[in-house]
Amino acid sequence: MRKIIYSLILVAIFSLVYAGCSIFTAKASDVVSIEFYVDDGKIPDDYFSVSNLKLTPSLNERTISLDYGRTYPKASGSAKIQNPDAKNSGVVGGEFYDRFEEITALVLDGKLKSADSYDPSTGVGKFDVTLNFKNGKSQKYDYSMIQNDVQFDAVKSLFVDLTNLFSQDVY
Repeated sequence: MRKIIYSLILVAIFSLVYAGCSIFTAKASDVVSIEFYVDDGKIPDDYFSVSNLKLTPSLNERTISLDYGRTYPKASGSAKIQNPDAKNSGVVGGEFYDRFEEITALVLDGKLKSADSYDPSTGVGKFDVTLNFKNGKSQKYDYSMIQNDVQFDAVKSLFVDLTNLFSQDVY
């Protein structure tokens, strides 16, 4: 009789744990913004840049508000003149919104391997993605070491396309 009672208690505990985990599993609709932080790694100081990109979706309108900034913190002289800091904002939709949903799902599904720690001695630039949720919490992912992985192309290409679009006054 005790074995049956212990078995029922174990089944009940596992059921509660499973139900609790499934309730708190993040969904793409829970994401209120995505922030990218990218730097160039080990390159000559005059060309080293740091980019920040924040994407905030509007679910009803299927658009994304965007805040973008790029600085060249170590540049000087003519290199600074040739590569001025950029700060821009705007709104995009259509294909960009679809791609936003795609990368949100890709990151949340855990299909991309996040590094445990960043090692700047490798020379590889940093590529961080932070998801901010409705409940005020956030999850940060370090994708620095998989920047050349085919599975990462969707994330990288959205970042590159938007920063190219908003680093110039072309819209």
